[in-house]
Amino acid sequence: MNKNLKLLAALFVSVIGLYFAFSGQDFESLSYNLSNVNIYKVCIAIALLISSCLPRALRWKLLVEPFESMSFYHVFSATMIGYFGNGILFFRLGEFLKAFVLAKEHKITVPQAFGTVITERILDLLMVLLIFLIVIPSFPLNDEKIKIALFLSSLTVVVFIAIIVIAYKLDFVEKISNSNIFHTRYGTKVISPIQKLFEGIVAIFKNKNIFMIIFLSIFIWGMYFYIGVIVLDACKISLRYVEVGILTVISSFIIGIPSLPGAAGTLHSGVRYALEGVFQISAPKALSYAIISHAISYFPLLVIGFIYFLISNVSFEDVKKSKVINEEI
Repeated sequence: MNKNLKLLAALFVSVIGLYFAFSGQDFESLSYNLSNVNIYKVCIAIALLISSCLPRALRWKLLVEPFESMSFYHVFSATMIGYFGNGILFFRLGEFLKAFVLAKEHKITVPQAFGTVITERILDLLMVLLIFLIVIPSFPLNDEKIKIALFLSSLTVVVFIAIIVIAYKLDFVEKISNSNIFHTRYGTKVISPIQKLFEGIVAIFKNKNIFMIIFLSIFIWGMYFYIGVIVLDACKISLRYVEVGILTVISSFIIGIPSLPGAAGTLHSGVRYALEGVFQISAPKALSYAIISHAISYFPLLVIGFIYFLISNVSFEDVKKSKVINEEI
């Protein structure tokens, strides 16, 4: 599938999501619910979300240390620029941007940096699975569609991680790279970035800071969970902690669906469906929460990331012209 078709597919998914999110909606009730959102609690949620970027940047700094020790400011700046990229680029290409920013003028290569970004996402998915395993015994899901979606998403994560672990244990990438086909000029160009990418992913197995990385992962997702509690309270929605956990899991998997930047449309329809179908929350109140939670998670980080992007020595033209990007990724 070429680039334009992928963009059209993502646009189509988002438009469909927005249609289902707003279809049959009582806009007068929606307006009423939005106007009654507790702004003070929304501000607290925004402050906590911005604060959560600090331990997230620290975790990434620790993940990168097997390759190179970097200043916290540089890693934090790359983290925020990544949020900016994810907010304006399709297919979460901000992850490539943050890897490029991190590697620029440093020893670590872009593929290695991107490998550590993938490890970040794997850790996040493991935290989502942990939340799911903790809360699901206390909240049996009756909605078959959500049950199947969560099962398939969880299975995909487990299989993906298993493949990485097996490939690492069997030294699969290194063995493949020794094949004659990859000893040619073009073969080297293909296998070299793959090797470096895999090095970035599996560097965690040799990381001396593994316990701190695990602690930070739990702390980050503890913050996300608490932010969810605050935003629900701001929208006058009362859910038990177990139910907040289920909503957190559902929202996290929805964000992974290819769509417009910022998960526009898919997040709105998915969260509305979950609140209505699973927790029997009224449609206007469910959609008001979807709108507010999306705005809180999208705009503040987009603005801060844009500021860091402006003051950095990186431009999109640099990324396009980069020999590393063009030849290695």
